Amino acid sequence: MVDDRRQPLHLSLLFYLIAMLLRLSRIHKLKVNMGMGTGIGKVKDSSSLAIGFLTTAAYILYLKNIHLNRKVKKLKSERKISKNKKSNSQKNSSATDYVMREIGIISSPYPQRAGCPRQGLLAMNSRSILTLDDSIAKECLDDLEQYSHVWVIFQFHLNPIGKGKDKNATRNPQNQENGGGSNKFTSSKIKPPRAGGRKVGVLATRSPHRPNNLGISLAMVEEITTMNVVGANNKFRKKTIVKLKGLDLVDGTPCYDLKPYLPSDIVPADILRTPSWVSVDDQLSAVEWSDEARSNVHRCQRSGLLEPLYPATFEEDNYEVMNAISEIVSQDPRARHEGRGSDTQQKSTYAITFSTLRVKFQVKSLSDEKQRAVILEVLRDEGDITAQAGSYQHSVGIRRKAEAEAEEKGIQLVWEFPVREGVTDGLLKLRDGSTYKNSSRSSK
Repeated sequence: MVDDRRQPLHLSLLFYLIAMLLRLSRIHKLKVNMGMGTGIGKVKDSSSLAIGFLTTAAYILYLKNIHLNRKVKKLKSERKISKNKKSNSQKNSSATDYVMREIGIISSPYPQRAGCPRQGLLAMNSRSILTLDDSIAKECLDDLEQYSHVWVIFQFHLNPIGKGKDKNATRNPQNQENGGGSNKFTSSKIKPPRAGGRKVGVLATRSPHRPNNLGISLAMVEEITTMNVVGANNKFRKKTIVKLKGLDLVDGTPCYDLKPYLPSDIVPADILRTPSWVSVDDQLSAVEWSDEARSNVHRCQRSGLLEPLYPATFEEDNYEVMNAISEIVSQDPRARHEGRGSDTQQKSTYAITFSTLRVKFQVKSLSDEKQRAVILEVLRDEGDITAQAGSYQHSVGIRRKAEAEAEEKGIQLVWEFPVREGVTDGLLKLRDGSTYKNSSRSSK
C-alpha cells in the first residue's frame, strides 16, 4: 500500500514517462520523414517506443491497483466501524431492554414543571385526565373503577438536553429516542431540595433525571367515561378517558401503563425505613387569599377557562380550584435559587401557572418564625412574548397576540392543540387544518 503523501510523486513520474514517449514518438517520426529511420536504427527506435508504451501501461495499471487497494481498505474500515457500533449497541441494548408504547396522554393543570406538586397525594384537589390511545381497546379498562387508586407509569418527557455532565456521569442512550434530549448524561449524584445541600445517589431519589426517564405515581380513580374530541375536519369523535385526582404530572405526559393499587402495596410502619431528610417538614403553615384573587378564580371557572378539567360552575361555594391552588402554593414551589425556604423580597412576587391561570404570591414569615403564603393575584395567563424562544410562556404569548389580532378582525381562533411545554411545532395551527399567520411568528 502506498502512502497518500507519495501520490504527487507517482503522478509526476507518470507524466514524465508519457512526455518521454511523446518525445521518442516525435523523434522516430522525424527520422522516418527524413529517410534516416532505416535498418537497425529503425528497429531500435520501434523497440524503444514499444518498451516505453509497455512501461507506461504497466505503471498506469500499478496506479490503478493502488487506487483499488485504497478503496478496499476504506470499505473494510467502514465495515469494521459499523460492526463495532453494532457490537457496542448490542452490549448497551441487552436482553433486558424493552420497547414501550404509550397507552395515552395525561392532561393536567400543570403546563410547566415549575408549580407541579412534588407528590400527588399532597394535592388531592388536582384533577387530571388520561385520554386513551386509539390503539388501546376500551375493554382494557373494564372493572378498573372498582379500585380507588392506580399506579400511573409514565415518562419524564421534558428532561433537559445536555444537563448534568460530570466525571461520574452515566450514559443515557434512551433519551435520544424518547424525547428526553440527545446524548443526555445523568449525574450519578444530585442534591434533593429537602436534603439541605447534601448529595445523594440519583437512584436514592425521585429525581426525573435518571438512567431511564421513567416514573411511577399514585392517583385516585374518579371516573372512566368517554369524551367528545374534535378531530380532522372539525368532526367530533368519542375518546375513552380516565378521570384522575391527586396526580403530580405535567400536562402532555406520555402514560405507559396503569396498575391497580392493592392493600398489599402498603408497607407496615414498623418496618418502613426512609432517610431523615425525606421527613423534613418544609410545608408553609398557611395560605391566604386576597379578595381580588378569590373573586377572579370563581369568575375564570364560570367562564369555562378551566375546562375540561374543572367544568364551568356558578356555585359560589365551589372552592375546589382554590383548594387545588392552595395545596400547590403551600408546598412552596420555588426552587432553592429562587428563594425557597426564605421570605419573598419586598415588592417582588413569584408566579406559577395553574391550567390557564397565572397565580402570583408572596411568602412571608409570621411572628412564630413560621412562613405563610399570600396569593395576591389570579388572572388568565397571557404569556410573555419577550420570554426565551421555545419556552412555555413565550408560546402562550404568541397565541395570545394572535388571538388579539384575530379578534380585531372579528375572527375567533380555535387551535388544533393546547399550548404545552416543549412543543413549538404547529403552534399557530388551527383546528380546520390551516395555519394562522401573524406578526408574532417573527417575535423573539
